[in-house]
Amino acid sequence: MITVMTYRQRELARLTELAIERWPAQGARRPPYVLAPELARDNLLAGVRESALDYFDQHQIRWWLRTAEEAERAALAAPVRAPTGHLNSSQVACVNHLEPARLDNELALAVARRLDPRVREVRDTGEGGFVAFEWIGDKSYLNERGARTRGARLTSIDAIMRVTLDDDTPMLILIEWKYTETYEKGREMRYADDGTDRVERYRKLIEAEDSPLLPGAPERLFYEPYEQLMRQTLLAAAVAADSETPELTWVHVHVIPGENLELRTRVKQAVPLLEGNTLDETWQGALRAPERYRVVTPSDVVPASVPTSWAGWRRCLSGRYLT
Repeated sequence: MITVMTYRQRELARLTELAIERWPAQGARRPPYVLAPELARDNLLAGVRESALDYFDQHQIRWWLRTAEEAERAALAAPVRAPTGHLNSSQVACVNHLEPARLDNELALAVARRLDPRVREVRDTGEGGFVAFEWIGDKSYLNERGARTRGARLTSIDAIMRVTLDDDTPMLILIEWKYTETYEKGREMRYADDGTDRVERYRKLIEAEDSPLLPGAPERLFYEPYEQLMRQTLLAAAVAADSETPELTWVHVHVIPGENLELRTRVKQAVPLLEGNTLDETWQGALRAPERYRVVTPSDVVPASVPTSWAGWRRCLSGRYLT
């Protein structure tokens, strides 16, 4: 019997080999593709490491850590200023791919035009750069509870860009980045950890007359990964509708490796009350304006040719992610 490996299994096998080759001591760790705390900084590519760490520190953004990692680091005498050691982290992948665009106007414009060819210029996000990570908006648009800590509990976008289109329309680009995620169980996300009915928390926004979502029972949306897309969609629409923000429109880009077919094509098990044969077809079918959402690959986002100053980073990106 021939066993067919999933994209996640194939990628973790590749990352295991990469980890042991690059950091030989990882061969003694289980699993090897999770870097030890003292090596975790190296999860960020050398060309973007310090600037990304400084950015996350400045804006008090949380790096996503697994429970076992948190426990291992808590036991250390000195705290570790570093992201997760998981080489397959989608948060780290997003930063490794987009941090240069945050810093460089020319590269940012090239990236934005790959996401939407109508882009004429990129604008400062308000943080002194052209990309903002773990963005939650300037206000509590979704009336969510808790401290407004980026990267923790609140609805956040992996990255955003503020751009102006050829017709002078200011637009918000929302970028959600996935790597080896599959959500094969299609977990229902209706109830929060404290038992709160999350459908009731978002019902008014979902059912509003000007909602970006098509009419239907709100419960149909509360399954991974569509529940996250729903919240991000509501956030984007609220920002564009706010007279105090410059954006008049938005587009939601979902970055998923082309080989991750388990995420790109699996639908029925994840959300039984929506229709479609692919992830993008299914979510577009839930939107009033389906053209606002699209699925792309990392290679669709990052230009093959970049300014000379970023050539080393581009080679490292290719070796690490095959982008």
